[in-house]
Amino acid sequence: MEQSFGRVGRMVEMILIAVFVILWMAMVSDSKPGRSGLWEELKERIPLRAEIIKDAGINGIRNARNELVPILSYENYLEEDSLFLPLFRYALQTEMFPLQQYSVDYWEGVDNFSSLYSDAVPDYFTESDDESVEKKKKDAGTMETTGEGASYTIKELSDYDFLLSHFYIVDSTTTMTREDLNGKKLVTEDLSVDLDGDSGKEPLVLIYHTHGSETYKEEKGKSGSVLDVGKALKKELASYGIASIHDTSIYDQVNGELDRNAAYDYAGDSVEATLKKNPSIQVVLDLHRDSVEDSIHLVTEVDGKDTAQIMFFNGVSRLKSGELTYLKNPNKSSNLAFSLQMQLLAAKYYPDFTRKIYIKGYRYNLHLARRAVLIEVGAQNNTVSEAKNAMKPLAEMLYRLLSGEKAYRQ
Repeated sequence: MEQSFGRVGRMVEMILIAVFVILWMAMVSDSKPGRSGLWEELKERIPLRAEIIKDAGINGIRNARNELVPILSYENYLEEDSLFLPLFRYALQTEMFPLQQYSVDYWEGVDNFSSLYSDAVPDYFTESDDESVEKKKKDAGTMETTGEGASYTIKELSDYDFLLSHFYIVDSTTTMTREDLNGKKLVTEDLSVDLDGDSGKEPLVLIYHTHGSETYKEEKGKSGSVLDVGKALKKELASYGIASIHDTSIYDQVNGELDRNAAYDYAGDSVEATLKKNPSIQVVLDLHRDSVEDSIHLVTEVDGKDTAQIMFFNGVSRLKSGELTYLKNPNKSSNLAFSLQMQLLAAKYYPDFTRKIYIKGYRYNLHLARRAVLIEVGAQNNTVSEAKNAMKPLAEMLYRLLSGEKAYRQ
């Protein structure tokens, strides 16, 4: 009797979902004339994009197939080193009809929904009590160093576990696969550019700040911001004959108030426009200031000067629940190669300069260029002078990489 009731309940649930989908699609269809004030309000309040409907339809068909013939789904979840975990994950995460989860996410709040289903990254990127970020604040990700420069062999870097433990912090919201961390492929990828000819005239590097409001510890009554750091990097790059564009726009404020819900959307649009206008640009750097516990001071010494430590940051367009298909990044592998090669050069020449590379689940506009990376320069406990001092070794590492130098040993 209970089993029969369960089947009936399941049918009722599916009927309700079908009705919900029909009503929702009727409400948000762009083909419907938007004459009603209520309709206009709904369109503004429901941040739904065409790709969500598309993905929902595809997932709905796939889930229906899997519901009728479960064995057909298992082939999609088998992994090289795991047998039972993918099946268990499938049972937990894909059994529910996708649009049902979308509705739950939406009613949690529009801002939450926007952060999940667009490139708008939630506030917990640097500031909040999100558990994963709190772990990051307690672990500054300091590289293990010997006090002198070191280089690694291809054999060492080809070892997934060695690479992961020595160079990365993976946020608890995402995962790094063996395909992602193919060390030999990442460190041997050619990321050099032609630095002769017109390279000193045409811009090669774009420097910008998604969170341009981030400031540093006061020094002589002045705090300074990441914009000052970007200006210093532009100057250092010029000393190597590398021309750059420094975008000083503020993307994390709306009407003068701090608002980071759509900062990555705004910044992404601007970066795309700049790249279209300046096709010579090959490197895109998003400079930030990190947030750590007050007891942590991210500082080292370079050429006798107190220098803020930096951290390369990659987004892999994947959460633990699966790939973020609406945030595809065709340049993900090159992004990872770029940050790792920069990390290896720093380990060789300035071993205490960089923290471990931080990996998180969104894409942070890194899909816009092969040589794109987000860089955390110090934190709130650093002075702007310390942060600006970090631009000299950073510019040097970038020059070495673009010149074709490799930091590994055979």
